[in-house]
Amino acid sequence: TVAARIFNEQRGHTQGPVYGVVTTGSNWKFLRLVGDEATIDLAEYYLREVDRVVGILVHMLRGV
Repeated sequence: TVAARIFNEQRGHTQGPVYGVVTTGSNWKFLRLVGDEATIDLAEYYLREVDRVVGILVHMLRGV
């Protein structure tokens, strides 16, 4: 997410948080970077919870 923030800043896009996802394909972790503050969701989500994973991804895309 830090690399994404730097990439965006170099192109003049400095609005809002940067969201990140780490996945093995079946296990998912989410984080958010606002300025220099990273927030990591300590919960681990699993593919069997596909509705929840998709809900988090939609939430991130909406920028809420």
